[in-house]
Amino acid sequence: MRTTSSLPMNVSEKTISGIKKGLSNDKFSQELSKLNELAEELSVKEPDEALKCTDEIIRKGVEQYQWREVAQAYNTRGTAYWYKSNYGGSIESHEQALQIWQSLSDGQGIGKSLIGIGNANLRRGDFQEALTHLQHALQHFEDAENAEGIASIYNNIGVIYKNWGDYEKAAIFYHKALEIKEKNKAPKGSIANSYNNIGILYFFQENYPKALEYIQIAETTNRECGNINALADNYNNIALIHNREGRNDEALKYLNESLEIKRELGDKTGMTVSYREIGEVHKQQGKYDKALENYLEALTIREEIDSRNGIGFFCNRVGETLMLIGKFDEAITYLERGLKINLEIGSKAFTKESHQFLSKTYALKGNYEKGYYYLSEYINVKDEIFSEERTKTINEIQTKYEAEKKDLEIEKLNMQQQHLIDINNELELFAGKAAHDLKEPLRMMSSYSGLLNMRYADNLDQDGREYVDIIQNAAKRMSKLLTGLLEYARSGAANARKEDIDLNDILSHVEHNLQLTMQETDAQILYEELPTVHAAPSSMLQLFQNIIANAIKFRQKDMTPTVTINHQKRKSDYLFSIADNGIGIPDDQQDQVFEIFRRLNSRKQFSGSGIGLATCKKIIEGLGGKIWLESTHGVGTTFHFTIPYII
Repeated sequence: MRTTSSLPMNVSEKTISGIKKGLSNDKFSQELSKLNELAEELSVKEPDEALKCTDEIIRKGVEQYQWREVAQAYNTRGTAYWYKSNYGGSIESHEQALQIWQSLSDGQGIGKSLIGIGNANLRRGDFQEALTHLQHALQHFEDAENAEGIASIYNNIGVIYKNWGDYEKAAIFYHKALEIKEKNKAPKGSIANSYNNIGILYFFQENYPKALEYIQIAETTNRECGNINALADNYNNIALIHNREGRNDEALKYLNESLEIKRELGDKTGMTVSYREIGEVHKQQGKYDKALENYLEALTIREEIDSRNGIGFFCNRVGETLMLIGKFDEAITYLERGLKINLEIGSKAFTKESHQFLSKTYALKGNYEKGYYYLSEYINVKDEIFSEERTKTINEIQTKYEAEKKDLEIEKLNMQQQHLIDINNELELFAGKAAHDLKEPLRMMSSYSGLLNMRYADNLDQDGREYVDIIQNAAKRMSKLLTGLLEYARSGAANARKEDIDLNDILSHVEHNLQLTMQETDAQILYEELPTVHAAPSSMLQLFQNIIANAIKFRQKDMTPTVTINHQKRKSDYLFSIADNGIGIPDDQQDQVFEIFRRLNSRKQFSGSGIGLATCKKIIEGLGGKIWLESTHGVGTTFHFTIPYII
């Protein structure tokens, strides 16, 4: 095994001042570029130094309108915060970068920022939010044919499905990532990461020999390449296998080695993984006090970095161990806290575990009524997970059958005339130019107020900080409005890439994207099997998500929002209806609904830009269809639209 004494030389030996001296005769943009390279190098090993460096880049870049270098610096800040386990700071920095890349219409930069936001949410345990951002990033990298970026996204999507317990989907994405990496001769460390992830899937399937085979390939490669952080992860995973097969002492050697490396690197999340497995070894040996000590260390760190899924998981571990020791009241406190968090983040596996341990604890305490209650809840969640898995298998069989049944490809639909293509292209060009030019002063507002906040926050009184927040929020709101304008111009474009789209898949994406809102409001989306249409996937996602999100947003007080989707096949088109039980639209306002920037409610009451339904109208009309509505104020609204097809 490799010891931490072999860690590479600290990057700090290359000081910022040293770089500056060597750049005295270079152009200003070259200086910022060099500083950005240094900051990126520092971000992994010395993130605090990287933050200082990016602070200077942002200040100079804003003054000289070097927006690409400023955006890159914000991305690097996001990376530095990530390595400091400050995931909130990482998300905020990447969001700043995203605004700039969007205004520059730089697809690669947009994708990079979206990946950064997705990865930070992944580490924080917000899996649905992570998946949404990674899927958006994937579109940009696919358009740019960036194989490295696509492979990275596939890998991280695999991690999300692994955390959700969907090992089949995780395996699909892991192998997709590995195939792309090997085909494009990616760096050995990147390929090793894929082998490690696939090995972990074999571990969860209790195929320990196969798991060890893959992870040892990754370990050997990372040792040869000097990838110390990745090597520590390999040690953790090898220890997992040794522990499950009863080789406890061997497992502890690997775990302590990994923990030492993670401490030196300052990888707090990695430290908690080591603490977790050390605790598992001690628990198997019956050393519950030592196990509890390690679980509490891990829980403290997860609380410090605000990792909610980690907090829920370690509350379960601490509670179970306290139960084994006989401290039932303390165990219940931790387990109930874990249950609350696990329910909030939607982790059924951890929720099932919380119910199981609470049932045992109350039974041991002699409170059989509560013990029975939590046992019932445990069985319900377990049955729900089993039912989902069985339904998924049946659906896969049916999908395969339907796919084999289709022998003829549906003839390509092209209803657009050349003059419409020209109009759309002209509008998109105008909107893009307008959005770019108008975002220039917004970038100044956002960046300078950000600098003011970073440098002088401690010197501002409460009113001053409030003014800075108002400026930043106004800039963000205007930026989103301009982005919406550009999306409106591009929506339903005649030259958009169209394909045969299964609308059931689109609805699944919509439900994923709106999952948190649906959970908060108990919203329901009801629909039967939907047809396949010929359109751009992104347009269909925009169309259904805009209408459904509005239905949930404009819900009636104290009423569960319900959205019902119906369709019928007619002679030359499909007629769709999306009905809700919301607040409805007064008769005198119904004609204004599809007008761009038209808001029928105050911003204080309902957020929004007034672009969503105008975009829906443009998408439908771009396909040669029609859209209209029927509404009764105080009862609800039904949107109708048609999508033509070719027989």
